[in-house]
Order: sequence, then structure tokens, then C-alpha cells
Amino acid sequence: MRVEGIASVTKELRGLDRKALNELRKHMRANILPITKEIAGEVPPEAPLSGMNHDGVTRWTGVPKSSVSFTPGRGRGGTKRILAMKFTGGTRGGGGIGFDYAELAGSSSRPGARFSRVYDRGGYSGLQHRVTGQGKAFNRGIKDAKPIKGRGGYFVYDSAVKKYRRIEGLGEQAINQFMRDATAELSRIRSTV
Repeated sequence: MRVEGIASVTKELRGLDRKALNELRKHMRANILPITKEIAGEVPPEAPLSGMNHDGVTRWTGVPKSSVSFTPGRGRGGTKRILAMKFTGGTRGGGGIGFDYAELAGSSSRPGARFSRVYDRGGYSGLQHRVTGQGKAFNRGIKDAKPIKGRGGYFVYDSAVKKYRRIEGLGEQAINQFMRDATAELSRIRSTV
């Protein structure tokens, strides 16, 4: 190796490292995103419980939004998971969060609220009402409408668990393709030095 080539190779490798990480993310998203859309598409468009057919904040929203994040080399919160698929039904302001409630029904041991938050309606402020028909009855209703093993993740989680082998295979495909591309790029750099 020529001495004068070391600085340029080092510079190329630093740049390749950043580019490589972005390329790996791109490969992973391209491979996994179609299956997240497939999982989201399996959520029934109609509400699983009749009480969720309304225009309020907790209304059923049908197909949830999906996204994929990939953090190679580290897991969030110290875990070893580096691939995350996120599914959300909506927000309090921009869409019903009924899917989010139903997806996690029964996953918490915390008792439900006895009273609603304080709100304004019709020019009157400081209103509050007793919360009825939620909590354990809601959880039982969801479990009856969509039975699964375990305590939570009734729609997308259940579907993702059943597709685990495919998801893992697609991730492995993306990594292998990335490795082939990175090896070819390193060979190209080496040949120019």
C-alpha cells in the first residue's frame, strides 16, 4: 500500500460508514415496509364493538398508519431489538384513537379512571362525567370480538407475530444485499489505491 493513499482511503471509509448506515436503513425499510402495510391492511375497517361507531375521540379508525425504524448497532432502552414497526390509529386532535385502545385492551393492570377529564361544552366550562362501560368490560368485549393468546396486541401485534418468520427473512435479505453492495464498494475503493 502506498503511504500517500492511506489518508484518502481513511476519508473514503469514514464517508462510506455514514453512507453505509443510510443504505442499510434504506434496504431495511424497502424490504419491511410492504409487510407493515399488509399487517395494517388486516385490521378490520369496521369497529369491533358497536359502541365504537361514533365521531368522538375514541372512535374506530379502520386501517392504522404504519412506519418502520431501524437502528443498527443499538437497541432502544437497552434492548437488543433494532427493528421497530409502529402502528397508530390516530391522535386526539386528528383522528380516532379507538384502534390504539382496542389493540392494547387488557395489557395494563392499572384500573380505569372513574371520572372523565374536565372539559367545556356548549359555553359551560368545568364539566366532568362518571366513566362507565370502559375498563374490564371493554377488554372482555375486544377479546370476544378478536380472541388471541396473551393479554394485548389484538390486531397488528397478533398479525405480526404470525408473520415473524417472513419479517425476519426479509430483514436478513436486506442485510445480505447491503453486505454484497458494501463489499463491492470496498473492492472498488481498494482497486483505486
